[in-house]
Amino acid sequence: MKYIISKSSPQLDEKYEEYILYLPFLYDHREEIYSNAEYFYALIPFMPCILKEHQACIGALLRAFDKGEPYRTINTKDNTIEFIATFSGNPLSGTTWGLKTVLYENDTIQVKRFGYCGYLSLVHKIAVGYNECIFPYHESSLTLHDVIRQLEECER
Repeated sequence: MKYIISKSSPQLDEKYEEYILYLPFLYDHREEIYSNAEYFYALIPFMPCILKEHQACIGALLRAFDKGEPYRTINTKDNTIEFIATFSGNPLSGTTWGLKTVLYENDTIQVKRFGYCGYLSLVHKIAVGYNECIFPYHESSLTLHDVIRQLEECER
């Protein structure tokens, strides 16, 4: 794994660190994730429930990244790619807050806090990602950690 977290990033809870470090890696391997139901439905344990009782899964989040802004933003001025890593918010007021992973050309990752108005649009894009899966919904037996490890082994 070649990415390193910038020292200017806020202190991260350990449960977020692996996920945030590997977001660009997971995005690079999205086609493998889309074609494997166990990978697609691996849950992101700290993301909000999206469809009734379902937590966000990595495949649906990657589909949201494919749709572009606000989930994945390419900043040509700074040569960075920003990914919304996690968010929470209030559906009534529409306010959202969370963490973004910013990938720089030198493979350094910086984590930034963000505020956004449009909570339901973020939730909707993940919900649409579920609908674009070619497999029927099922509980994955894999954790996000398992998916990362298996993809790394395939790379070797």
